Amino acid sequence: MGQLARYSAEIFFDLRHATIWQTLREMHKARELIDTVTLHAKLKAQKRLKECGGVQYVSELFDKAPSPHNWQYYLDLVREPYAKRKLAGIMHDGLSRLSANDTDPQSFTLGLQADLETAARLAGNKTDKPQLKVWRCSDLLKYEPPEDYKLVGDHEIVKGYEGVTVLAGPGSSGKSLCTATLALAGARGDGLWMGRKVHRKFRTLILQAENGVSRLQKEVRAMAEMHPELEIDDHIFFSEPPEGGLPFHRGEFRAAVRDDIARLKPDLIILDPWSQVASEDAAKEVVDKLAEIRSCFPPGDDCPGLLIVAHTKKPRPEDVRRGRGLVYMVSGSIALPNTARCVYVLLPWCDDPEDSRVYWCCPKLNNGQMYPASVWQRRFGTFFAHDDKTNPKDFGREEGEEKHKLTEEHIRTAFEGTPQIRSGDLVKKLKRMTGCSEATAWRAIGEDGHLRHMLQRWATGKLVLKAEQYLLSKTRRPKTNWQILGFSHGSTPASCG
Repeated sequence: MGQLARYSAEIFFDLRHATIWQTLREMHKARELIDTVTLHAKLKAQKRLKECGGVQYVSELFDKAPSPHNWQYYLDLVREPYAKRKLAGIMHDGLSRLSANDTDPQSFTLGLQADLETAARLAGNKTDKPQLKVWRCSDLLKYEPPEDYKLVGDHEIVKGYEGVTVLAGPGSSGKSLCTATLALAGARGDGLWMGRKVHRKFRTLILQAENGVSRLQKEVRAMAEMHPELEIDDHIFFSEPPEGGLPFHRGEFRAAVRDDIARLKPDLIILDPWSQVASEDAAKEVVDKLAEIRSCFPPGDDCPGLLIVAHTKKPRPEDVRRGRGLVYMVSGSIALPNTARCVYVLLPWCDDPEDSRVYWCCPKLNNGQMYPASVWQRRFGTFFAHDDKTNPKDFGREEGEEKHKLTEEHIRTAFEGTPQIRSGDLVKKLKRMTGCSEATAWRAIGEDGHLRHMLQRWATGKLVLKAEQYLLSKTRRPKTNWQILGFSHGSTPASCG
């Protein structure tokens, strides 16, 4: 049923059809087979078959829609009169409310605008097909983006519908501070932001639901004191946390956002945080929410860019928090980072709240050139300071952790009498043998760990020592692990990395 499943039963004027449609939706959701027999059985079990016209009427409906390939045409036949009924109902209710004189003009106008927006969406775009622009290769070679298109970096933060940028990090890591410095960079219009080139001046509207007015006042005061030369009043705008998070599902909220965008004309919209926008992280929820958000933006060249602030999941000890794998730390499903063209990740350097260092990287950049991670010092009211004395490659290591704490001999000892070991069991053995933490053991045997060269993953998913390591230490055992497994010295397991 796909796109049809999102329409409620009220789309039908005939109550018999509405009841049948509701039953079909329930069957589809329950993954039940749908045909004439199963539909009859379902309606009969619900004692609704008679009110739907009986067996004969329901059977005839299948004959009146002979081809599923024409479903879009059938949908249009039903949806157009539904949109007209919806519009008539909106106008009737609006007149009734005005006659009753029980509403203020501003509230009435916003509500009416949202209702009319819904009716217009139902009436327009009959086929629900996305509006595509198909390019010839020769035209692509000639294409030049608008002069004001790029805001920051190598196609990382841009205007328009080119894509979404995500900035993710755990709570209290400095994400809001970082986005405020992005707005500050837009007010300055040149230089660097987190090491990335700022291409021009731009105006930023931060729609946020976490910081109250008192906190915002302190931040703006610090900005003004530390950067008196910048016109922050004309370039940076904050929203007060709205009631109920950032409810883009409500028409009156979208109308208010649309009005503010038209009035302030920002080049960049920052939503902070995503958890106050979407209650679920399923792919459809993400797509639908982004569509609601984009419906507030003006079309064409005036469309602002969009940066979404998201939380990250709590990492497990075995997680290698480096490189492209950091994309999978974004909270919820992978739907949001998959939608984004660029993903930034900001992580506190350690658990010490007095340590202001943060690890900064860009694990996903579809339209630009990837670049190395870096370390920065958080600062309030001004730009983060680049920490060139801390090596980003040391991120995630415990203070005082040294490679010689876990040695090759420890790995050989752990495999004594055990030809294959699961990764988790090997970590526990190393922890008992050396007193190291699980995180240290995971890093040592991880894909970029200093002991990984000794290990191979067997087809069973377990780890084994590489053949050369057995041959070097075979005098210590009556049998090599290959012999225990029934392999000759010349045979080796298939490598899985």
